[in-house]
Amino acid sequence: MSEPRYAFEEKGRFARGWHIVALSQELAKGDVKALHYFNEDLVLFRGDSGEAVILDAYCPHLGAHLAGTGSRVIGNTIRCPFHGWQFDCSGSCTAIPYANKIPERAKNALNSWPVVEKNGFIALWYDSEGGAPNWQLPDIPEWNQPGWGDWRFNRTVIRSHGREIIENIVDAGHFPSVHGGYPLQFDNVFTPYSVSQESRIQPDIELDMIQPRGIDFDINAARRERGLDAEGWGVATYHGPSVMYYYTTSKSPEMSYASWWLNYHTPLNDDEVELTSGVIVASLTDEPLPQDFVDSYPLSAIAAFGSDVEVWETKKYRSDPILCDGDGPINKLRKWYDRFYRPRSEEAWDEPERVISSVR
Repeated sequence: MSEPRYAFEEKGRFARGWHIVALSQELAKGDVKALHYFNEDLVLFRGDSGEAVILDAYCPHLGAHLAGTGSRVIGNTIRCPFHGWQFDCSGSCTAIPYANKIPERAKNALNSWPVVEKNGFIALWYDSEGGAPNWQLPDIPEWNQPGWGDWRFNRTVIRSHGREIIENIVDAGHFPSVHGGYPLQFDNVFTPYSVSQESRIQPDIELDMIQPRGIDFDINAARRERGLDAEGWGVATYHGPSVMYYYTTSKSPEMSYASWWLNYHTPLNDDEVELTSGVIVASLTDEPLPQDFVDSYPLSAIAAFGSDVEVWETKKYRSDPILCDGDGPINKLRKWYDRFYRPRSEEAWDEPERVISSVR
């Protein structure tokens, strides 16, 4: 059997970096949630301090799941439902209700995962080598500003791999067939820890979008009923291997608005990822946006990713694809993405930062 072309093709490997596991609105003080990512069982909780904490899930005493029935948060600790042992944010046991002395081995007995909470989401740092974070997710400037609100989101589990999903950031050629529009501009820029796409897409109502499951209306009939859509402009950026921010604006005499989309895919195991799309939107003028628009607009993000999902779940990965000159820098993207699956000593990216245009 031939050697894999890329490290991300090997089973049991997951990308080093930040991965979102929850939105802040899903975790109130005192909440406990069971998580399963990277073939690992974890527990997420929020104590009285407000800090989100992620620990390995199984008590080092006799193995009970810390998010099992009867578990609860006490102060800034999580209490095991089996014997009442309490663990703090560092993974150390701080109390045993029936013991006079805490065993020495119970100190730092659980792995405490690096966590960052910002922009309304909770992300953990994954590194199979156990290294500390060496880059950070950026702020979204409009987050928590008046008029923007909280994420309206949709989450699903799909049978796919992150390598399929991230290739969208450089794939100009799929827009006519999947999304019903032609790229007028499609520029990519690579940095060591990000890859961005600035694009202008001209919708064409004569081109059908792929109808995604879960959308209870005919998206192509709806497009034709309302007529030609306005040209869309936006900048999408993957920050590391799984978290994408997308900023877009639309201006017309009827309504002008800006929006941020948060799209992320977090691996559950070798074959499945949790795919989430969230949206915040605000008016670009002094006039507030109609509430029915604010309520319905998140469907745009869900439908946009949903069309891709129909392809991702049924396609076969090609390690050495036949590419043409209009496909975009797919091989460059794979080389960039592969670094997150290799040892950190092989992570260096020294290619010059330049604009790569896929529209000629």
